[in-house]
Amino acid sequence: MNVETKKVVIVGASAAGLRCACRLRRLQPGWSITVVDAGEVFSYGACGLPYVLSGDIEELGALRRTPYGLDRDEEYFADIKSIDVLAPWRATSMDKEARTLRIESDGGERDLEWDELVIATGASPRRLPGFPEHPRVHTFHVWDDVKPLKIGLMRGEIDHVVVVGAGLVGVELAEAFHSLWGAEVTLIEAAATPLPEILDPEFGEVVARHLESNGVRVLTRSAVAEVVADDEGITVTAGSEDIRADAVVLAVGVEPRVELAKMAGAELGPTRAIRVDERLRTTAPHVWAAGDCVETQHAVTGGPGYFPLGSLANRQGRVLANNLAGGDDTFGPVAGAAAVKVFDLNVAAVGCTAARLGGDGVGVRQAWVSAEDRAHYWPEAKLILLGMVYDPSTGRVLGVQGVGEEGEVAKRIDVAAQLVLRGAVTDDFAAIEHAYAPPYAPALDPLAVLAMAAANQMDGIESVAPLTDLSREKVLDVRVEAEREERPLTAGALHEIEASELHGRADEIPDGPLLVACAHGTRSAEVVRWLAHRGVRARYLGGGVSWRVRALRVGERQT
Repeated sequence: MNVETKKVVIVGASAAGLRCACRLRRLQPGWSITVVDAGEVFSYGACGLPYVLSGDIEELGALRRTPYGLDRDEEYFADIKSIDVLAPWRATSMDKEARTLRIESDGGERDLEWDELVIATGASPRRLPGFPEHPRVHTFHVWDDVKPLKIGLMRGEIDHVVVVGAGLVGVELAEAFHSLWGAEVTLIEAAATPLPEILDPEFGEVVARHLESNGVRVLTRSAVAEVVADDEGITVTAGSEDIRADAVVLAVGVEPRVELAKMAGAELGPTRAIRVDERLRTTAPHVWAAGDCVETQHAVTGGPGYFPLGSLANRQGRVLANNLAGGDDTFGPVAGAAAVKVFDLNVAAVGCTAARLGGDGVGVRQAWVSAEDRAHYWPEAKLILLGMVYDPSTGRVLGVQGVGEEGEVAKRIDVAAQLVLRGAVTDDFAAIEHAYAPPYAPALDPLAVLAMAAANQMDGIESVAPLTDLSREKVLDVRVEAEREERPLTAGALHEIEASELHGRADEIPDGPLLVACAHGTRSAEVVRWLAHRGVRARYLGGGVSWRVRALRVGERQT
């Protein structure tokens, strides 16, 4: 490690910046470390903000508190960490040659000298054209965004909220407004289904219907054309509809803050975030960057990616500090693992969607399976639906998605993320080792079963998406009678023969092409293989009937 005394200035007191500062202080106790932030409140768990609004977290201050009860304010960092935090101060200009940074506050201005500069300025919420600056128009990204919404809800001034954007934050907000406050919520998304960045439509539709079954109105394929605010409320025009509400919240993603990087002469990448190398150095000398303002390499595509995630920002902060102190750490490609709670539905994904890669059949394929997250006989076992995007020519897995009511989905995606990062193929997924006990997992993990479904596809055992329209299909339902009664299935032509009876009733099997259906998709895959040996063309319903019926239970939704 480098023992030379240095002055390090870090701009941005959030996850990446403060993680870097604290790690660097441990490695270099004699260095001068100054952190500058434009906000009055800093060092809080921003990802917890929607859950303060929902009431899952009782008070806003909890997001700023350490596990042992101390507030992470200026005094905390000065006294406990020996780090100077200047807030609220804004970086306004710099002299690259002299390595000085000018910062300003309401109390005046000052210059900071630096040997090494760290840019951890994060991101700002995107705004859409046509949205007025008005008290009824909100973004939701920082500490100060919570109070006006919560006050309006508490006073009964906000009864109907329009949330524009059904990404991770938009979906979280829709639940928060409705579940705790009972507000009427309209969620508007320009794409065909919610969460389009992480979910293919088969999964997004499940999320949409779950939101609607819990009281949230979902409008998809709807672009906002106009927003008009007045003293009495706000009117949002989406598609051909005028929606009258008390407030609108923009949740259409974020944009990296790169103004300081431009001052420093650092290059931006194709994503318009700061370009850094594996050691998190920018193209400007002695200037580093980390967090939501930087561009990284996408583990699946190999190209540039933008992943504004708190987990990655924390990791980057540590890597950057190690390198500032003289180390040689690297921050590798990112697969983009993400999870979100949608009422009692758990949603998680990693890698690329088929839609992003061109769609099923355009160089990629999709497989689906539903399975219990624990031993099927365990009383608390919950059904989850998993999907895999893969390259049929190589078997490489390009993405995994999952949904489940209270089921253990995120842990499957955590495992999948490690494999996707390493370029794993379906056989690698099928061979995973996991901790097995009936209360925690089945003997054959759903992730391995999913990989086997993909392998079956590559072996010619074809499946279709769980929500495929069956009105024109000739369906062979191979479930037992009790299953059929519990979850009835409708189709263009329906033939019911239990899988165990097929050999004895072979003469009753209709001519192909058939679509074979069972509860989860495993029996039907076996039947398709058996039918192929008999010369009958058939495919099976991926994920089975159980998830299909559950997803469609609220009927037709408005798009």
